[in-house]
Amino acid sequence: MSHVLVVFQADTEQTEQLALAAGVGAVESEAGIRLRRLRVPGAVEVGHKGYGTLREADLLWADTVIVGLEGERAGTEELDGLLTVLKELDPIQMKGKRAWTFGPEGTASGKTEAQKIVEESLLAAGITPLPSVASDASDATERMKDVGRQLGRERI
Repeated sequence: MSHVLVVFQADTEQTEQLALAAGVGAVESEAGIRLRRLRVPGAVEVGHKGYGTLREADLLWADTVIVGLEGERAGTEELDGLLTVLKELDPIQMKGKRAWTFGPEGTASGKTEAQKIVEESLLAAGITPLPSVASDASDATERMKDVGRQLGRERI
């Protein structure tokens, strides 16, 4: 079974819904998933509560990491938490793991500044960023499910 970690930054439900759709797609492909929301302490919960806090153990467990970023720009407190965890990883332990990022528009948009910075940090941590994942679905939610299915099927 493949393990997919879905980490997302969300102050609105749109990014959360896209992240959840990727997680649903991974489950549909029989992958195990973990969901983690990046948020500043005291931030209002969106959608469901209890996603948990991102920890090194989550990244060690995952074969694939999907990172959803709401902002176009890097430098938010939420991203600092992710970047700090990535800096603390041993790249040797991360060898063979891969990651895919998406921005506020899901799969349809080009890479944002935040995505580029996160992908550089993933690479420095020994996790290989993947290029765009294709989907023919017209609906953003369905495209994200397709991505989750594709990434959940592919085992290292």
